[in-house]
Amino acid sequence: MRQLDLLAQDPITRSARFVDGCRIELVRSWGPGPRACVIGHNPSAANADKDDPTSKWWNRWFNHYGFGSYVACNLWPFCTASPAECHKRAREAFEGNWGDRDLIHFTNLPHVVKCAKEASQVFVCWGGMASDDVWIEHVIEEIQTGVEPYPDLWCWGTTRAGAPTHPMARGKHRIDPLQAPIMWRRA
Repeated sequence: MRQLDLLAQDPITRSARFVDGCRIELVRSWGPGPRACVIGHNPSAANADKDDPTSKWWNRWFNHYGFGSYVACNLWPFCTASPAECHKRAREAFEGNWGDRDLIHFTNLPHVVKCAKEASQVFVCWGGMASDDVWIEHVIEEIQTGVEPYPDLWCWGTTRAGAPTHPMARGKHRIDPLQAPIMWRRA
């Protein structure tokens, strides 16, 4: 296990990319090693200046398993801690909010696919909050078809329904902070 120098000024380099107030990517880097891509449901509070509980979990986990960095993307780019608010905005995008619809289809989706195909390993963790199975399957198909490579998708556990568990899951779905990766879907 590689150890971060916790006495250093700031051992982690942080960046984020936003488009129209929506987070397209979050990047954390601390040294040499493979780069992971992690795909969640929707961004919460992490940005270029601060981490949230999820990004702190990823920082520890990816460092422990020898990664040098990760890029986090999401099924939906809408920044909110509320899955219900995210679902509402996504629904409105497909019901006529063309700006959000175009952001989803022409900015976010291609970027998620690009990040996944450029990563050494891809992790998914949208949990049971992701309710649009058609959209999820579309995102997966875009990642695992088209131009090579066709990455496998890994997770840290699954819900009863088979969705990849989110690191902040509680109760019986809580993930051990040192949980070994689990194959979720082969390409």
